[in-house]
Amino acid sequence: MDLPGAAYFYTLAQIGIGFSGFAAILMALRQMAGEGMSKFDLWVARSYIQSGLVTVMNAMLAPLLFGLGLSEETTWRVASAMIAAQSITLLAMAPRQWRMHTRMAVSARLKVHIAAGVVINLLLVFNALGLPFQPYGGPIMLAVSWNLFAFFVQFAESVRYFFEAHSEDDERDSVPPPVLPDK
Repeated sequence: MDLPGAAYFYTLAQIGIGFSGFAAILMALRQMAGEGMSKFDLWVARSYIQSGLVTVMNAMLAPLLFGLGLSEETTWRVASAMIAAQSITLLAMAPRQWRMHTRMAVSARLKVHIAAGVVINLLLVFNALGLPFQPYGGPIMLAVSWNLFAFFVQFAESVRYFFEAHSEDDERDSVPPPVLPDK
């Protein structure tokens, strides 16, 4: 027996892979056009690729847990808790990462994305706790979809900017890149 909603989760995973691939192709096209990429451009592109891959991971989690023998209720609880913890952590890190890569003010789009993401992921926390209803797949579908849809909107808004030429003294380039630990 399949987990209820499994087809939707698999579809989200496929869309997430396509989104990541498309973002990578756009990066390559910009470089092929002879346009360099600022540190901010690279961070934005990496965020889009990461968002697609996080969507894939989160979309595959519930069917995996169910396939490993967890009951349906336990699957929804564990998947909700794991996705909420990871998503809230990434949302909390976003403003600091933005400031590390640019001196531009944090955009209103990003603030809305973070606020809505926190609210949606709090629904996952309640789902994991079984409050106020028994855990079910709807909040997980909403959270994974929100991640993908929010980045679609962000991507559509920024794709125009992604192909504009920028001067060497653009303020986005004036911030040194962060030192990232080796994985």
